Amino acid sequence: VFSTMVFSFSQRKALSIIPHITGALSVIGSLSILYDILKDRSRKLHRPYYRLLLGMSFFDVFASASLGMSTLPIPKGTEGVYGAMGTTRTCAAQGFFIQLMLVSPFYNLMLAWYYLLLGKNKPLSEEAIASKYEKYMHAFAMIPVLFAVMGLPLTLYNSADLWCWIAAYPPTCKNKDGTHGPDWPCERGENAWLFRWIIFFGPLWFVIIAITIIMIMLTRDVRREEKQAIAIQQQTRLRRPSFEMVEDVRREQHMQNSIPPRAQSARLERSKQMFHQAVFYVGVFYVTWMFGTINRLVQLIGGQNNVALMILHSTFTPMQGFLNFLVYRHGPCVA
Repeated sequence: VFSTMVFSFSQRKALSIIPHITGALSVIGSLSILYDILKDRSRKLHRPYYRLLLGMSFFDVFASASLGMSTLPIPKGTEGVYGAMGTTRTCAAQGFFIQLMLVSPFYNLMLAWYYLLLGKNKPLSEEAIASKYEKYMHAFAMIPVLFAVMGLPLTLYNSADLWCWIAAYPPTCKNKDGTHGPDWPCERGENAWLFRWIIFFGPLWFVIIAITIIMIMLTRDVRREEKQAIAIQQQTRLRRPSFEMVEDVRREQHMQNSIPPRAQSARLERSKQMFHQAVFYVGVFYVTWMFGTINRLVQLIGGQNNVALMILHSTFTPMQGFLNFLVYRHGPCVA
């Protein structure tokens, strides 16, 4: 992680204060989702969608609260960090819970998979998804918990300037590119630069690529269904359809389990709503992680910090819970 000492006092102060606001908004958003689901749990908890969203929001509360603490848990007296008032233990605790925020992207991937199973050419019912796949979805989403626990005995959680996370201590035990030099032994966080890629950015970018592929597949399936619905509607409007069109329509109806035109239209409308809801959740995911990913790439390639990217990173990374709440309450709904 690269030092913020090159920034002015007002810039370091802004970087410390911004997560207090965005992290609090995210906690409120995630708690609101949890409350809305649990107050109607007799109906909503019977559906995989709500159970996946419940798991994602539960972990996001802890991650957002930790991000919202910003620099407060960083050991007092840490050079170049505004508002540091903690100890090594408070720093390790914050780093652990911030590492847990990787659970949310994994749940985002499982939600995308859920939408794909519902919207594919031969869609599965929610009951089939629950019985065949859901337990594996939750198990997969829990993998980052193991990564977070791994960081404790390895003493990986130290001051990362914006907050406590995977970093070397003291900062002088690393080179400009983040690797460790032979002349400066690390007291804590040995090979932190490597573990950032193994247990965070590597899995995160895997999820980004996987979600992108799933959204392409979902887009293809919705467009195919739309074309089939249009073909069926055109056939019903023709008084003397050709033999070839009749055969094509019959074949399409057979592929759709002989769904009548009116039911086909209703199903297409629901597929579109489901697709738009998936796009909104994935959009939140991209916005949340885009600036942090760009910031880390700039640090890796250029070996320095960019204050604008740092501000965007500290603003949007803690906000996933709040943005998810906006989609949950005001986005397209297929519930």
